Amino acid sequence: MAEIFFDKDADLTLLQEKTIGIIGYGNQGRAQALNLKDSGLKVIVGNQEDEYAAAARQDGFQVLAVSAAVAQADVLLLLVPDEILPSLFAHEIKPHLTQGKTLVFASGYNVYYRQIEPPPYVDVVMIAPRMIGTGVREGYLNGKGFPSLIAVDHDHSGQALSITLAVAKGIGSTRGGAFMSSFAEETICDLFNEHFGYLYALRRAYDVLREAGCSPESILLEFYASGEEMELARAHYEIGLWHQLPLHSHTSQYGQEVTSRLSPAEEEQERARLRRVVENITSGQFAKDWALEQQAGNPVWKRLRAQNLEHPMIVEERKLYRRLGRIAPE
Repeated sequence: MAEIFFDKDADLTLLQEKTIGIIGYGNQGRAQALNLKDSGLKVIVGNQEDEYAAAARQDGFQVLAVSAAVAQADVLLLLVPDEILPSLFAHEIKPHLTQGKTLVFASGYNVYYRQIEPPPYVDVVMIAPRMIGTGVREGYLNGKGFPSLIAVDHDHSGQALSITLAVAKGIGSTRGGAFMSSFAEETICDLFNEHFGYLYALRRAYDVLREAGCSPESILLEFYASGEEMELARAHYEIGLWHQLPLHSHTSQYGQEVTSRLSPAEEEQERARLRRVVENITSGQFAKDWALEQQAGNPVWKRLRAQNLEHPMIVEERKLYRRLGRIAPE
């Protein structure tokens, strides 16, 4: 069972004499920087000169080039996209690292796949919020916080976990619970959630219902366009996946628990498919495919994105959303 840390387990004073560098002022960067500042800590921002740097200055932060921020900061929160970080790390971060600094990764991806290999004289830890940036900020402001997965990959200082918990407290995560994990576990779970096929499953279901003669409007409203799924997701969060079932009619409960259950053979077939998804992640094949795709200019992704947006389901979705006034008419 994973160990959970809360506010009482973290000591914010460990950071009071340190400078925290936020590398990247996007959604997560802005939210975590503001939360740390509101926690009374010294925060600087490392970012290239663009609209994000301008936003950071408007929020009251000192903004430096990434290399300068790395040189000044004691604790570095690396909050740029996974695909950008390796090059940035090699050219603007690693050359300016000195003994005793702490690198805080927001995901396990680059360390797990060894696309980044930090030097041995720094702490290497992870704080991976299970929340988008706006939720990180909102959770801090409303006092509820948000959960994160944390990990220590390399403890040079002997204080890596304590520093990790202090940062987690500073951004508001120990209010919601900081769960001990690993760089590998975070990467596998995160990628699996993105790879197991939810969007395509919905689209297959749409196609089958259209074949059965149902209107696009009825299908889309049933699946997600009504907003009911948002309320169900809240119930999942507040009550639990199975314990929210009594909120539905008996007919609905029977359908979800009995009728939709796969046969043993179908269940094993689906588990086998999901195991292949995991194998693609843990073998490193996905990381290789993604790296090659980026080097080629993302041709497969662009082609499939164009095809997906032209699918009849999405064409009908756009029509419905225009009729409902959610998007502007063509």
